[in-house]
Amino acid sequence: MPHSHGTRVKARSILTKGNTVRGISYLLQDYKVGDKVVVNIDPREHNTTPHRRFHGKIGVIEEVGRRTLKVSVMIGDKKKILQTRFNHIKLLRGTPAMSRSGTTPAGATSK
Repeated sequence: MPHSHGTRVKARSILTKGNTVRGISYLLQDYKVGDKVVVNIDPREHNTTPHRRFHGKIGVIEEVGRRTLKVSVMIGDKKKILQTRFNHIKLLRGTPAMSRSGTTPAGATSK
């Protein structure tokens, strides 16, 4: 019997999350064009899940929609565009976008 080559093959450790309670605050973030984000696949949401090769990659937001985002990610020297929902990305820590949202990066001093 031939081996299956599905999109979720060999992804058990990446697409498994613990039983931690996660609120909805990550869905209420305000994203702007040009913000840097990290692709962090949420296995509880199957629609618009990026391929596992993009998990942990840093991208730049190209377009903000009502329910989805378009994120450009560099894979080698090629630019790939991901269209995904809000729960599969997080803002990159230590960027000006994080300070805009009211949180300060570690080690930063406020006056």
